[in-house]
Amino acid sequence: MKLLSLYFMLAFMSLLMAVIIDLLSGRTLSDSMRSIHASFAVTSLQESMVMFVFFSIPFVNAITAYIRKRKHKSIK
Repeated sequence: MKLLSLYFMLAFMSLLMAVIIDLLSGRTLSDSMRSIHASFAVTSLQESMVMFVFFSIPFVNAITAYIRKRKHKSIK
């Protein structure tokens, strides 16, 4: 679970850094949000599938660790 929260914290910090860089360069907050939205709006189906796979990796890791831990407890 710690790994999952670390993953989300890093994703949030990278998006925040992109917004801060836009704000420091003189763009407004709404322009910055629009540019982030536009970058995800133009992705193709294949790119979206790759993003989904990379987004789901931490969840798969956390779920498998939970199942292993639960299995270990039931064996003892």
